[in-house]
Amino acid sequence: MCGIGGYVGLDEVTGAPVLAAMTRAQRHRGPDGDGTFTGRAFGLAHQRLAIIDRARGAQPMVSPDGRYVLSYNGEVYNYRDLRAELTMAGRTFRTDSDTEVVLAAYERWGTAAFDRFNGMFALAVADTVTGRVVLARDQFGIKPLHLATGPAGETLFASEIGALLATGRLPRRPDDTTVYRYLRHRVHDDTERTFFDGIRRLLPGHLAILEPDGTATVEPYTHLYAELRDLASRPQPYDAAARERFARALSTAIRLRLVSEVPVGTALSGGLDSSTIVASLDRLLGQQSSDAGALGSRQQTFSAVFPGQINDEERYVDAVAARCSDRLRVHKVYPEPEGLVAELTDFVRTQQEPVISTGPYAQYCVMRQASRHVTVMLDGQGADELLAGYAPYVLVHLRELRRSGDNRRAAGELARSADVLWRLGRFRVADSLRRRSRTPITDLLDPDFAAAHADETLQVVRDDVKRRLEDDLFRQSLPALLRYEDRNTMRFSMEGRVPFLDMDLLRALWRLDNSAIIGAGWNKRALRDSTAGLLPSKVHRRRNKIGFTTPERAWFLTIHESLREILSSPSFRDRPYWRQEAVLRAFDDFVAGKGAAETMAFWRLVNVELWLRTFIDTVPATLRTGSGSAEQAPTPQRLSGRRTGPTAVGG
Repeated sequence: MCGIGGYVGLDEVTGAPVLAAMTRAQRHRGPDGDGTFTGRAFGLAHQRLAIIDRARGAQPMVSPDGRYVLSYNGEVYNYRDLRAELTMAGRTFRTDSDTEVVLAAYERWGTAAFDRFNGMFALAVADTVTGRVVLARDQFGIKPLHLATGPAGETLFASEIGALLATGRLPRRPDDTTVYRYLRHRVHDDTERTFFDGIRRLLPGHLAILEPDGTATVEPYTHLYAELRDLASRPQPYDAAARERFARALSTAIRLRLVSEVPVGTALSGGLDSSTIVASLDRLLGQQSSDAGALGSRQQTFSAVFPGQINDEERYVDAVAARCSDRLRVHKVYPEPEGLVAELTDFVRTQQEPVISTGPYAQYCVMRQASRHVTVMLDGQGADELLAGYAPYVLVHLRELRRSGDNRRAAGELARSADVLWRLGRFRVADSLRRRSRTPITDLLDPDFAAAHADETLQVVRDDVKRRLEDDLFRQSLPALLRYEDRNTMRFSMEGRVPFLDMDLLRALWRLDNSAIIGAGWNKRALRDSTAGLLPSKVHRRRNKIGFTTPERAWFLTIHESLREILSSPSFRDRPYWRQEAVLRAFDDFVAGKGAAETMAFWRLVNVELWLRTFIDTVPATLRTGSGSAEQAPTPQRLSGRRTGPTAVGG
């Protein structure tokens, strides 16, 4: 796992401080090594967190003929298969790294190579002859990549926005449309726009072709989305053979993500998804599988628990631990509201853009603890969007059955899902009743600001399960969660891996009819079937899903004085986004137990204010996250296109 950056359209003298600034700003993403390469009007920077072939996988990596240069962030898990194919075609390799395979694949197949990769990646590959640089991001968007246009018309790109800002070549302005959509609709990361005006993210499955004159062409490269539509249009029955195929694909996805020369651990929330990964790895340890070598003699798991709170899942964590016995060591982390207050500045700087709730702070705490024991973390991110893990998907399923005219099956599914629908309905009724005494977020926003963005609405798929899941996987839901995880893991120089976001696993599921996803009254049906006997019953048959959250209401009541200090500040008053008097009145009513706005609304207001203070109002000396001073970072190893040739292969 690494940090990449660079430019296209600057000369070497102007570009040198740009690469140096990016390197310093992203040191936390790769403390094990760094390097730069400059060529014809382009420059690449790289920070390395060494995971595979730690001795020889340095970057930027140059092709044997000296033409192509790669700066790459991520892991391509099927690199061994690709290496074998390339070897059969006559390519020789000097390292055991997946980086060299990625570079060789691009040499042979060009941009068509990207859809052959099963993994997570953001990369930049430069052509030293033409000066062209090609950027690409994996099909799920697991790894980040951001772009902006500088004052000379150059294109700047980097893993993190902070690295772009650190160059000093970009204005610091908020994107008001993104701010509005976040405050009003609780969404972000669903388009190429970021919270920073003029800085955009490369979308999942897209590439950008950057020319020496600074022009950029952005387009999708992947055929995955069309392939999913095709598979969904001709589904196969979910029978015993299909269950076995899914189970094999899941097992393979988990095994592939164990390749590592550094210690691997797991996040364990107590839900079905993370518990499946933990229990699967425990089984590998019990079988003394060679795949489990990076786990050591005992699997290390890390869990956030909130004793005495309604969203505490410690009992489920304990149940999984009891099933795994002495092959598992559970590290429990206890996030506290006082810690949130003390670490707000670092947390906001870590995320670099606002987050939807305080839930990502709990993940931040988990990753900090995990970094003291392991370098790679596996978790269950993406399974909810892959397998309809949220209760509202039941309604989408029922509507689809009604739309198709299958009223008899719809009635049966309605009966089997009565308990889930009862909880969902009870929550919505209670929420509706609270809403009568609750101040809506629209009443807290500045009227002129709201009017200027009144046409910003949300559209969701309501009656097609797979189309809804695709939307949530690639646009509406998962991109934000992946951003949280990337920033929280990299803040502590760790690599996060997500086995459920596997190309072959996704295809195996989409080949099947919807009953593999949701049916017979159960969501995540194929996952439940494949883990029967592996997990304790209270986890395997659990139906009351709780998201990865903090006890936010209780926390806010505990730290209300600190929050009110932010909301009553002069800087908050002077923002064009809200009405301070209305916000303070609603917050005081909340503290007094009179209803008022929901805690997530207050969090969004606080988060935007702190984000503005951190990134917009001032120019900090350094925008780095992680320990140490950016000014103390070592001078990057510098490669020049004029001075290096084939001997640069492998770094």
